[in-house]
Amino acid sequence: MNIRLSCSRSIDQLLTEHLTARGLVVGEKGEVALVERGQEEPDQGVVIIFSPKDLEHLTDLFDTLAGRREGLRQVIGGWRENKDTYELIPHDRILYFEAMGNLVYIVTPDQRLIVKFKLYELEHSLRSKGFIRISKSLLVNIVNVREIIPWFGGRYIIRLVSNKEMEVSRTYAKDFRMFLEL
Repeated sequence: MNIRLSCSRSIDQLLTEHLTARGLVVGEKGEVALVERGQEEPDQGVVIIFSPKDLEHLTDLFDTLAGRREGLRQVIGGWRENKDTYELIPHDRILYFEAMGNLVYIVTPDQRLIVKFKLYELEHSLRSKGFIRISKSLLVNIVNVREIIPWFGGRYIIRLVSNKEMEVSRTYAKDFRMFLEL
């Protein structure tokens, strides 16, 4: 399938990379046009209008249509705190998700992005991908845990590959043990 893009330069490169990785051809003569809201729409053909904040859903749509969702490297999108850039982060780069107030952040070794999902939604959808809830406000990627240290009162301390230490609260310790088959 050939795709035409009509979007801002910052999103154009990102979409081109993600679409070509899924076997789609991006060019001027596409049967389907992806148009960022506010950009000029073509007069003919199939047109999909999107908002930059919905890029994750757009990627999911093409994965589903291509029938290749499970074979692809999974990603989650998030906004920089100044909300000027939306980035897609592969699961294996994510250290943890952290809820603070009404916001949930993706934390990687070198950045922190805001996601639109609630922590419980991420917990449910990412458990099969190796993410485990360790406290009321933290969801950790088990792939990036370097060390698990038994602690007082049935709790654990985990040390991430970044050397950051976190406590697995007593409330979540049983589920943590079952998840790791400890």
